[in-house]
Amino acid sequence: MTTDKASYRNRGGLFQRLITAYKRIRYFSHAGSNLVVKRSAEFRMVKHAVLKVGNNVTIQDQSFFQLTMPEPKVFIGSNTVIGRRNIITAKNRITIGNDVLIGSDVQIIDHSHGIRRDVPIRLQKAEIGFVEIGDDVWIGAGAKILMNVTIGTGAVIGANSIVTTDIPDYAIAVGSPAKVVKYRV
Repeated sequence: MTTDKASYRNRGGLFQRLITAYKRIRYFSHAGSNLVVKRSAEFRMVKHAVLKVGNNVTIQDQSFFQLTMPEPKVFIGSNTVIGRRNIITAKNRITIGNDVLIGSDVQIIDHSHGIRRDVPIRLQKAEIGFVEIGDDVWIGAGAKILMNVTIGTGAVIGANSIVTTDIPDYAIAVGSPAKVVKYRV
């Protein structure tokens, strides 16, 4: 019976390695060693999209990457975990540093939609920006990181926070919109 359990675990590990290998070849412009991409992670990308990750990156189940026109680029540093059901949507550039932990159900978006009065919203073009997340950042479950935002090194973003402005290094920010409440010591 112990042999059957070990054999089952080995097959499960092999299956995960095969899934990662396929997705690595199919979707990534560059991937460092020890990449793990879970089976239900989904990628929708234009042909010229750039998706680069460092070493020891994990992309959890049901994460969704959408890299769409005009020039989408996503860079993820080493030792970073993209949590379950994350949505990362890039039209321009999203950079996520090293040693970043991103909780479940987080959205990171580098663009928005036009809201002028003189043209119906559905006919307006996207406003395109960027998102920059530094090293050693923790983003709590359910947070939203919106366009033209830089999150500094060592920052912590509280669960369900909506980040609409820059967050300084080592700040702890919470709320909607996210505000700095203290600093890491």
